[in-house]
Amino acid sequence: MSLLSILNWIQQTPFATGLKESALVFPLVEGTHILSLAVSVCMIVILDLRLLRLTFRNQSVSLVMDQLIQVALPGFIVTLLTGAMLFSTEAVRAFGSPFFRAKMMLLAAAGVNAIYYRFRYYPRMPEWDLTTPPAGARVVAALSLIFWIGVIGCGRTMAYEF
Repeated sequence: MSLLSILNWIQQTPFATGLKESALVFPLVEGTHILSLAVSVCMIVILDLRLLRLTFRNQSVSLVMDQLIQVALPGFIVTLLTGAMLFSTEAVRAFGSPFFRAKMMLLAAAGVNAIYYRFRYYPRMPEWDLTTPPAGARVVAALSLIFWIGVIGCGRTMAYEF
């Protein structure tokens, strides 16, 4: 079974066909995708800016992170679920788009970057929580901003291709 046949199967499932043909549900899923992305990425941007000491300088990184992750994580889960739903409606076309592929690579890079932060810098956060974060944590934050700008840029560009 080839990748193309799998993608064709995905977009021809009753779920994908029903979603694509729905004048009500499709816009709701698409709108939810965009709104949940905005919420989760906004929280990530605020944390990245805190790590870069560009905002909330008088707040500990752990306090900012603990408060923002409560919104960012559920928002990200909703974004992934609605993104998968949207992908299912145009799987072949989406996969053929260089912007989709770039978006997925940037999304994977953002995920690896976040995991790296979690294992490398998060355990030692009490050592620098109220001071300047280590240079490596600031690099992770800067990369995160770059990756998320790329994800959003590619996603918006994809919307104009379809």
